Amino acid sequence: MSAFVPPNWFMGLLIYGFYILLPLLVGLIVLGFCYFKFGTDKAMIVGGVVLVVCILLAASGVLWWANMEVPSVHSEIVTVDDWQAKPNLPVNDNGMMVIDSADDLILVTTDGDSYLNDENFLFQKFNTRDVLNKAKPGTVLNITTSGWREPFNNGFPNILSVEVVDGSHAKNVSANSYFGTKVV
Repeated sequence: MSAFVPPNWFMGLLIYGFYILLPLLVGLIVLGFCYFKFGTDKAMIVGGVVLVVCILLAASGVLWWANMEVPSVHSEIVTVDDWQAKPNLPVNDNGMMVIDSADDLILVTTDGDSYLNDENFLFQKFNTRDVLNKAKPGTVLNITTSGWREPFNNGFPNILSVEVVDGSHAKNVSANSYFGTKVV
C-alpha cells in the first residue's frame, strides 16, 4: 500500500467540485425535468429538488470520507507540547473567545505540528474529552489521525485515537485550565 498523498489546491478544487457541485447540478436538472413534466406545481417541484439534493449531498459526504479521509489515516509517535484554542473561534460581544469544550482546542506537539480533536461520526470517534485528559503536556503518545494540513483553509489532521507510550514526563495540568473566556 502506498503512502497517502494529500491533494494539491487544484485537485482539491476538482474533488470539492465533484462532490458538491455535481449534486447541485443534478438537483437543477431534476428541477427542470419536474417543471416541464408537471407544470408549475411548486410544492411538488421544490420538494422533489430538495429531496434529491439532500440525498446527493449526503452521499457525496460519504464518498468524500471513503475516498479521501479513510486513505489518509496513519499513526505516529508525538510528544505533546500544549493545547491551544482553535483559530477563528467565535468571539462574544466583549471581544473574548469562549472555550467550552475539548472540540475548541488543538493539540500542539514539540515538533510544531498541530492536530484537531473533533468528534467524527463516520469514524465513530466521540471521546474528545478522554483524548484531552490523556494528552497532557510532556506525554509521548502514539496517535492515529485522519486528514492532512490544509493551510489555505486552516485545516488540520483530526485525532482519532491516542495511546500513551511514555507518561513519565507529563505535567499534571487540569483540563479545566484550558476552558473559559480568553482574550483574543
